[in-house]
Amino acid sequence: MLNEKLVMFCNENFDNSKSILNKLFEYKKILMKENESMNLIGKSTIENLDERHLLDCIQIVKYLPHHGKSLMDIGTGAGLPGIILSIIGFKNLHLVEKSTKKALFLEKCKLQLDLNYRVHNKSITEILDLNVDCITARAFASVEKIISMTKNIINKKTKFILLKGRSYLTELKAINPQKYCWETHPSITSSESKIIIMAAK
Repeated sequence: MLNEKLVMFCNENFDNSKSILNKLFEYKKILMKENESMNLIGKSTIENLDERHLLDCIQIVKYLPHHGKSLMDIGTGAGLPGIILSIIGFKNLHLVEKSTKKALFLEKCKLQLDLNYRVHNKSITEILDLNVDCITARAFASVEKIISMTKNIINKKTKFILLKGRSYLTELKAINPQKYCWETHPSITSSESKIIIMAAK
């Protein structure tokens, strides 16, 4: 069973919601099982996993580019939102995770759920051979640090979609408004959180 809010969101936003919900449920089962032996998500969030993690990630679908664009989720950890992006249909997808244990978990999910993405088991600063259209990140680093760490793989049109908590205002103060433009959108899962959409001017 999945949370009613998550089911409703998928039914309202996807034509193939049944297939997506089935995959989300299978992913949830793998995540919960593997979390018993490794720290993928905080134990205090397990009880509310559907809303706290799955719905929180899938809500960014409203701000994503079309499926032909290249996406990269940095510091993807348990695949949040990276695996979610794959489940909803993105193919040209890169998941960056420097922890070998977590990278292996991502590969396991890819195989078991028949998903399509490439796992980079390294630091984002070590990737030099890609140029991506859109970068996502959740609970990874400050906005300023994300921009700095991705400078080798972005272009002037690259869009950042960042899931941020209550520190978002402080983080945005460190960004030069003459170089970057951004907008913030409310999160449907937390009144203290925001979704930041950012790009170079």
